[in-house]
Amino acid sequence: MITRSQKIRLGIFFTLLVLLLIAVFAAVLAPKMFQERDAYYVGFRDVSVTGLQEGSSVKYHGLTVGFVSNISIDPKDIRQVIVELSLEPDVPIKEDTKAEMLYIGITGLKVIELRSGTNESAPLEPGSYIQAGKSIAESITGRADVITEKAELILNNIAKLVNEENTNNFLGMVENASVTLKEVGDILSTNKTAVNSTLENTRVISEDLTVMSGKLKKVTNAFEEMALSDSMHQAMTDFAEIASALRRAQLVDLIRDMNAALNRANRILQDVERDVAQGSSNLVYSVESIRESVDYLNQFSRMISEDPSVIIRGTKPQNAPDFDLE
Repeated sequence: MITRSQKIRLGIFFTLLVLLLIAVFAAVLAPKMFQERDAYYVGFRDVSVTGLQEGSSVKYHGLTVGFVSNISIDPKDIRQVIVELSLEPDVPIKEDTKAEMLYIGITGLKVIELRSGTNESAPLEPGSYIQAGKSIAESITGRADVITEKAELILNNIAKLVNEENTNNFLGMVENASVTLKEVGDILSTNKTAVNSTLENTRVISEDLTVMSGKLKKVTNAFEEMALSDSMHQAMTDFAEIASALRRAQLVDLIRDMNAALNRANRILQDVERDVAQGSSNLVYSVESIRESVDYLNQFSRMISEDPSVIIRGTKPQNAPDFDLE
């Protein structure tokens, strides 16, 4: 049997529990309930608000910014339902903001989704009406119209494809293809031996080409090895050195001959000058020597003009008159 003191303690416990719940309610829920909120209205005309209830969420780009505080019929227009929205004070509602009803999952419940307007638009004062956007039914109806139109277009194209003329053409094409295949089969049956022989010859030719390709590859590899060998490289290097030495030797001989001729001419001119100055009788001999030297130079120039390769070969004239001048 419960004593009186136990009843008192139990009563005190329940009293403290109720006071604690009231304190939690006051600390957590009361500020939100008594918080100042902005009221806006949305008028849905000829739109069913089934699934939208008082207390349903109001979202702004997916963020919960308030709730539906009241739903009523417009007394001035019975075709319009007025939905009162209780929003937080800092929600940026613009004059071109629109309110749409959206389903939440598959429960059939609806929420109000606010589509933000432009930054340039003026703010909408609390207590004003927010423009109603397209309803779910209107969106579905618009999409259904587009789908119906496309389906009708597809059906019309199919009807054009299966008309009597196209059907006859298709059947004629199938019949012609059947006749053609039959004729091809007859030709192959008649010329089976020739076809087999042709295929055999083709196979033999293919094998010969394969063998020839292998031999050609071997020859190419042999040439490549020879071209890249050290002996070929050394031979080319030696040939280049020999040619370079020949060119240098011939050019040196040619320059030596020309220098010798010029030296002889210079000495002859010096002798002429000395003979003229002394008045000796050797003037005639000197003049004759000059003439022979000039003839030699003329002959050398003519040889170069007739055969320019003399410059490279370095040919030395035999028994030139200038050799006797010494």
